[in-house]
Amino acid sequence: MATKEELQERAQLVRIHEANCNIEHPTQEELNYRMAIMKKLAQVYSLKELRTAQITGAAQAAKKQ
Repeated sequence: MATKEELQERAQLVRIHEANCNIEHPTQEELNYRMAIMKKLAQVYSLKELRTAQITGAAQAAKKQ
């Protein structure tokens, strides 16, 4: 059973990820932060879809038109 602190950490990670996804035009730094949060969420929740996946490298900023 997870402790109260562990549950709070998980909830905070989810809130951070949700907030990051609402950034319409993220900078390269914001994209990298978003990637780091997604990796941490996958690790914390032991997501079966990502257990064997290797997510490497920095995110690429979208080109503005």
